[in-house]
Amino acid sequence: MTPDLERARRAVEEYLRAYGLDPADPTLDRTPDRVARLGGELFAGVGVDPVPALRDSAVADVDARGPVAFRDVPFRSTCEHHLLKFAGTVSVVYLPGERVAGLGAIVALVETIAARPQVQERLTDEVALGLEHALGAVGVLVTATAEHNCVAMRGPRIRGASVTTLAARGRYATEPAAAEARALVGLG
Repeated sequence: MTPDLERARRAVEEYLRAYGLDPADPTLDRTPDRVARLGGELFAGVGVDPVPALRDSAVADVDARGPVAFRDVPFRSTCEHHLLKFAGTVSVVYLPGERVAGLGAIVALVETIAARPQVQERLTDEVALGLEHALGAVGVLVTATAEHNCVAMRGPRIRGASVTTLAARGRYATEPAAAEARALVGLG
């Protein structure tokens, strides 16, 4: 999807006016353009399916018998409820099936899924599903830990609190394999 930056710019101007601000003020005159371009970056994952790219970049016929763990991949996303940032890390454990992914491809999967209005629970689940579908993984466990600006800047205004979410598929959805996967990403 190609964003309509001119439409976004006009919407930002109207938003500023709604709060009694003058978009023509010298301190704000370029703000609508900046915010419109920022939206293009923040929502670059809208309408993009990252699974085919992960599948195409994966290596098949690799004799990998043990779990693969990739910890603390940084991400940033936008809360779909308040349009405020949440950011943290994603950790992945997968038990290879048909294919093994390059680490950069896993980063690209996380970045694409995070680059859309999102809730952390869905982000975690979509990363797990993407790995399962693209790689034919026998088991997948994904954790995401993030701080949310909507909690820090509004309502209770709690700073420094984080949320951890977990999604498990296949063999890692049941014990004892799930305990092994959680230990690999530091969730003992």
